[in-house]
Amino acid sequence: MTMLLERPAAAIAESFALGLGVRDALPRFQGRCTVVRLATIDNEVLDVPRWSTLAEAWADPADAAWRRWSDNPVVTVGPADDPNLVLATLTPVIVIGVDNEANGYARSVIDAVRASCASVLVVDMGLRLTDHRYADIATFGFDRARGGALLDLLTPAR
Repeated sequence: MTMLLERPAAAIAESFALGLGVRDALPRFQGRCTVVRLATIDNEVLDVPRWSTLAEAWADPADAAWRRWSDNPVVTVGPADDPNLVLATLTPVIVIGVDNEANGYARSVIDAVRASCASVLVVDMGLRLTDHRYADIATFGFDRARGGALLDLLTPAR
């Protein structure tokens, strides 16, 4: 018999790097928001970004977090898309990518979204972080456990 030990999501979230003021700003992003996926790393088997649309990858459809996130609009942006035409919205925007700082188009999209939207939270699910210019939250990985912890962090407690 193989025993798998799972770390609770709260413990995993404690390993995330949060930019200055992010913890206080989190409630703004726990309601209705738009999710922008930066298509930087694709899953070879499923042909979708590994971190998917938050809920698709990390939540049980019977879970309140899944219901909460599945109602949000999702915009996927790739290197061929014009970063200046992504979106402009007054609703909070969460931008999710992998190694944002290392991808020129990701930096351009993040800069454009920050310039055109009122509230923006950028998540980098890459394995390293050199500074917080392109990551308000760094998860240091895009596995299911880290994705679940991110989803819990972004879902209001009841």
